[in-house]
Amino acid sequence: MMRKTVIAAVLLALGCNATAFGAQNDVVIKLDERNVVLKEDIVYEDGRMMLPVRAMADVLGADVTYDTSTRTALVEKQMKTVLDADNQPLAWQVSLGLDSNYLTLMGTHELLLETKPLVVNNRAYLPLRELAEAMNLDVEWSTDGQKDYVKLTSARMPNVSLQPNGSFDQETMSLQMQWKNEENTVFYASEEFWLEKWDGHNWNKVEPDSKAYVSTDTYSIPTGGPTDGKRDKKFTFWQWEKSMTPGKYRVAVPYQYLEGKGEDMTFFNLEQTKAYSQDTPTTYVAYGEFLVEASNK
Repeated sequence: MMRKTVIAAVLLALGCNATAFGAQNDVVIKLDERNVVLKEDIVYEDGRMMLPVRAMADVLGADVTYDTSTRTALVEKQMKTVLDADNQPLAWQVSLGLDSNYLTLMGTHELLLETKPLVVNNRAYLPLRELAEAMNLDVEWSTDGQKDYVKLTSARMPNVSLQPNGSFDQETMSLQMQWKNEENTVFYASEEFWLEKWDGHNWNKVEPDSKAYVSTDTYSIPTGGPTDGKRDKKFTFWQWEKSMTPGKYRVAVPYQYLEGKGEDMTFFNLEQTKAYSQDTPTTYVAYGEFLVEASNK
């Protein structure tokens, strides 16, 4: 089934309540095989399991803002391995009015809800399946009569990575790396990349000391592992010569698939979403970590 790639959450409905039944069975929720404990109770309405969207958004790391004048929530979640046109993490945006039957995806595309948000104790709820699909999750539900089991699975990203082949060479300011592509499709990358450094808590982009010409030519990332030399890639870092102090770094390389239809792919892509048309390119990013040791000079 095609994934519906929407992220939605609502919170703090003011002065509004709705009648709902408490949870009829114990509920066990797993997200990507990990047990999930929600901060708010699950309720049932007309026999349908309703999940608290605010609590689910928190579990997924989505940021929520609320406009009291329009009673509309805006949710943003950064997709760390999918890039926008500026090579920044794509911020998936969904707005939801508490009095509306629609979700608005990426500010342009409306998706009809089967049920308006249910508000209980100033908390907004949506039916299990709609909420799961709204948050870009596949959902499986089952019951044994005593407990209800909910299995949620996040969208799968391409299994493509970069691996160091040796250590960073300080004399040539270069590093040999190898692509590993475990998908059944060929991807393509250009010579464009950027550098990030780990500060102990977060990865931060390292600005180059000087700009360098970047070729727009592309090269292929064949399927399979780094076994025949066809997936070797040498990166040079002269434009960061003064900035690359000892520490932990990673090179970030954008890549795309240029062959095949997105709907036929088993990994996430924008073509599968209602927010974008077919033939919309999806830009991913692969990371390769390495260390820069202190110089002996």
